[in-house]
Amino acid sequence: MRMILAFLLALSAAPVVWAGGSGARRYVIGFRPGADDAARVQAVKALGASQVDSLDELGVVVVKVPAGKFTRKEFKAMALAQRPIAFVEEDVVRNWLLGETPSFQAAPLPSWSSIKEQIPAFKRFPWEVPSLPPGVLRDELPWGVRRVNAAAAWTKTMGEGVRVAVVDTGIDFNHPDLKDNYAGCYNAVESGKSCMDDNGHGTHVSGTIAGALDGKGVVGVAPRVKLFSVKVLDAKGSGGLVSIVKGIVWCGQNHIQVANMSLGAPIGTIFMRLAVRYARARGVVIVAAAGNNGGFVASPAAYPDAIAVSASDSQDRIAKFSSRGRRVAFIAPGFDIKSCLPGGQYGSHSGTSMAAPHVTGLAALAVSRGARGLDGVLEVLGRSARSIGLKPEEQGAGMVDAALIVR
Repeated sequence: MRMILAFLLALSAAPVVWAGGSGARRYVIGFRPGADDAARVQAVKALGASQVDSLDELGVVVVKVPAGKFTRKEFKAMALAQRPIAFVEEDVVRNWLLGETPSFQAAPLPSWSSIKEQIPAFKRFPWEVPSLPPGVLRDELPWGVRRVNAAAAWTKTMGEGVRVAVVDTGIDFNHPDLKDNYAGCYNAVESGKSCMDDNGHGTHVSGTIAGALDGKGVVGVAPRVKLFSVKVLDAKGSGGLVSIVKGIVWCGQNHIQVANMSLGAPIGTIFMRLAVRYARARGVVIVAAAGNNGGFVASPAAYPDAIAVSASDSQDRIAKFSSRGRRVAFIAPGFDIKSCLPGGQYGSHSGTSMAAPHVTGLAALAVSRGARGLDGVLEVLGRSARSIGLKPEEQGAGMVDAALIVR
């Protein structure tokens, strides 16, 4: 415990990009082991703050400090001087969508269709699956779902009954390819409100995981999972640190088996790391997008209690935008990925946010075949992955072949 505490305290010194704003600030305060309720209340009172929320599962409280009372630096110094307090972090509000395409905050990347037209010798994908199982139409299969060979597993499992959460902007639960698998939701942004997707990102992610096999639209990697929407981001892809952590904790409390987090930030936080660790301890397998900075892996993908996924294009090259590093566990298709969009629509987007849900679907297939928890899923996906000729920091264990999950 002392070693863990020392590690967490060291992390609290890491620089953080804070959101602007001149109003009252909110902070997350974590306490040392053994601090009783009376000591916690007294510590908060001594700071001139008022408690506005708590997450007992993580042993933290959320407090509000009046505008202009202290600078951030002053408040953190005062808080850490209180003996019961182990760490303090601001409830920062930021955009978490990793800089992705159209409604996902950035200029669109060039589509694969526009690129292949410039290659005269182009005949077919070098990995193309020569045949498909009966009843599976090629037009319904996005190239990424074909690339991970998902259809080869469907005679044995489509992920039936596995509880999968999309921690994101919500889900369009009326979408024809998603409504039959939709099983419920939690809104961490506005408690009690709808989890309808008002951005599009979460719906696109969901289609890659769980689009229905119905001969229309798109099919996902695991087309019969139970799909849960955990809305932690607003219409602009922004959200508070507390909202995201609440979403992760909800997954742990509600028997979610696999959670997709196609979101992230360049700097990690103690608070989120505790939440990811809590979820893992409760049996949740968190699959996260590595990031789109072309360099280091973003958080939470960088945490050892999550599975980091980098992005490839359809020629098995790492996408130029994809983050990379020793924390990458697997690579998956993330360029020009067709999936669901709100309003019953479909569209293509690029990013590691599009790569991660392929691995989330594969993890669900593994769970349906008996894998349990992060270690169990990593073992199955690891032995089912094959190198695509890239460096380990670009591809991790490689690309997972769904056929090997069910052999």
